[in-house]
Amino acid sequence: MPKAPKTPSLPLNGLFPIAKPSGPSSMRVIDRITPLLLDSKLFDDPVKRSMADTKFKRKKNLTHMGLKIGQGGTLDPLADGVLVLGVNRGTKHLNQFLECSKEYESIGLIGCMTTSMDSDDPVLATAAWEHITREDVEKVLDRFRGEIYQVPPIFSALKMDGKPLYEYARESKPLPRPIPTRKCTVSIELVDFTPASVTPGDGGHEYRWPEKRLTAEEKVVFRKLTEIVNQAGTDHASSSSSKPATTTTPASGDQASDAVKTAEETITGAPTSESLVPDLEKPEYPEVSPKTGLRPPTFTVRMTVSSGTYVRSIVHDIGVALGCGAHVVKLTRTRQGEFSLYGDEAALASPSTETASASAVDGAPAAETAVGSAPPATDETPAGPSGGSIPWSVWERALAEREARIEREKAEREEAITSGVSAEEIHTNYSQEALKKKRFEGELAEWENEVLRRFKPVPIPINGTRDFRY
Repeated sequence: MPKAPKTPSLPLNGLFPIAKPSGPSSMRVIDRITPLLLDSKLFDDPVKRSMADTKFKRKKNLTHMGLKIGQGGTLDPLADGVLVLGVNRGTKHLNQFLECSKEYESIGLIGCMTTSMDSDDPVLATAAWEHITREDVEKVLDRFRGEIYQVPPIFSALKMDGKPLYEYARESKPLPRPIPTRKCTVSIELVDFTPASVTPGDGGHEYRWPEKRLTAEEKVVFRKLTEIVNQAGTDHASSSSSKPATTTTPASGDQASDAVKTAEETITGAPTSESLVPDLEKPEYPEVSPKTGLRPPTFTVRMTVSSGTYVRSIVHDIGVALGCGAHVVKLTRTRQGEFSLYGDEAALASPSTETASASAVDGAPAAETAVGSAPPATDETPAGPSGGSIPWSVWERALAEREARIEREKAEREEAITSGVSAEEIHTNYSQEALKKKRFEGELAEWENEVLRRFKPVPIPINGTRDFRY
């Protein structure tokens, strides 16, 4: 009979997923939760902390504090969803999440193109949208299935000469050379087509076009940037004997349909034998239709994409193919490799899970299916992570509780000082080490249990042997 699953040994070395919220950057999210990890017995490494004051300390990052942390694929500030974190030796296994397939759900608002292809930046061009139906969106999706060539957007973290492309764009600086195209594999389906709300609670969406517009100088700069971006598509088209790219073209090199050509001309005001550069001098089409008095609808697509695919570009190009433009108003990563945003929440409360979490308090040794080059599974190998990603609300509660605890400890120390307690006793009871020891003797917090329920340890080789520990 298989033995009961064991929990990882402490400090933890491995991977776990969190649900990043929309708004902050991925690094900001990591910075926010790092104080919790540093305060936790799950990640505390007294050996590394003891080396912090030695002459051998060479790094001034979190490593010398007993914690190493990284993420396996950033998300834009606008985006939310799965963000895989690696701690300690788990950081060595994060590269696999840069190369794996990912799943997304994205909402596009039609009628409006923006400079960054999402709702965070100024309007680039608008066009009539009233004629667009769900069936129209369904028809153009075939153009984005299978293998496609894609030019990364200028507002991306892709680096050129060591500098992210978005920095060139935000500083209004020209690129040193065209952005190279890349081949991507995409599976995409239409999930929903939603009209704008007319009255509160009628089931319609509440998204709106951005209010900001480009200045005359910004239009000149952006036109140059766009020409450079599209030159990459033209270069690819010449080498593969296909039509010039907008930002996405079929990998087979098939000609776009006449309907798509007409759609592109509607936005650009130019024939499609030229690169797609929006006509920034065209009069804007209003967000509220002069024909119907309604605002434009949204479409929701679900897609599985290969590494390096830009979902914003696909939504943007769907809008181009529709002839009215579109931009991303919501983007959610629902899966990254083996980690999912959603899970079986009922499984999290199972007795075996509770037992595993409790045993980790005592620092029980661990075993876990390895990530990457793992040793074979055994009867002592515990089940993998479950329950999807840790909701951001869990971290918010933990951060609020930590702040309240710090204030409480500070007040207790000040009260002890004013009551005449000796300095030695105050140090014994209220030094950082004393407070940390007291916390470590208590029960695990909610967020710590949530980490354990989803944690995937990585194998650590035992010196001089072919065995692993976790």
